[in-house]
Amino acid sequence: MASPKDNDDTAIKNRIITHMNTSHQDSLTRYLRQTHHLPLSTARHATLHSLTLSTLTLTLSPSSPSPTAPKYQIPITPPLKTYAEARARLAAMDAAACTALDLAPYTLTHYDPPRGIRLFIFILIFLETLLLSRRAHFLPPSVIHHVLTQFIPYYGAQIASFCARTHFAILAVIYAIHGVQAWRMDRTRLRRYNVVRLGRVWWLWMGDAMVEGLYAFPPVDEWARGEEERRRREKERH
Repeated sequence: MASPKDNDDTAIKNRIITHMNTSHQDSLTRYLRQTHHLPLSTARHATLHSLTLSTLTLTLSPSSPSPTAPKYQIPITPPLKTYAEARARLAAMDAAACTALDLAPYTLTHYDPPRGIRLFIFILIFLETLLLSRRAHFLPPSVIHHVLTQFIPYYGAQIASFCARTHFAILAVIYAIHGVQAWRMDRTRLRRYNVVRLGRVWWLWMGDAMVEGLYAFPPVDEWARGEEERRRREKERH
C-alpha cells in the first residue's frame, strides 16, 4: 500500500508533467536540442513522459506513447532532493539551454503584416521590382516612359534610357541586398526566437524581409521587447 508521502509525490509529479506539457513545451524542446542535439523541426514535438528526482524522460509523441517510441533521458544535475524543487530547477535548466543554444526563452509564433508606413514601403518596393523586371516598361509607348519624359523635363528620357539598359543589373542589386537582409532575419531573429525553418511563420517573415529589407526587422524587435517586459513582470509577481 502506498504511503501518504508516495501519494503526495505522485500528485506533484503529475501536476508538473501536465504543467510542462501544456505551458512549457518550448522548454522541453530546448532541453532536447541542447542534450540530444535534435533539430527544432523534430524537437518541437517534445512531450514530458515521466519525471524522477534525477531524470526527465521525454518522447516525441503524445503523452501515452507506444512501447517502441524512442525516449530521451535528460539528467537533472544535481538530483532534486524533493519534487518541490522542480519548478526552480527546470527554469534554471531552461535558462542554461537558452544560453548554450543562443536562443531567447520565448517563441515567435505569428507574422505581423505591413501596416501604415511599412505597407507603403512594401507596395513601393514591390512595384519597383515589378517595373524593373521588363525592359519594355521603360521604352515607348509604355506608361512609365510617358510619365518620365512628360513630368521630368530634360532628365526623364535619360532616366528611362538608363533603366532600359540596366534594369536587370538594378534588379540583381536589389535582390542581393534584400537577400542579405533575409539571411540576417533568419540568423539573428527567426532562429533565435525558435521559429521552425521552412514553416509557415518562417516563410512569411522571410518573404517580408525579401521585399521590405531592413523595414521588416522593427516589428520583430518590438515584439521581443514586449516579451522581455512581460517576463520581467511575471518574475516580479513571483
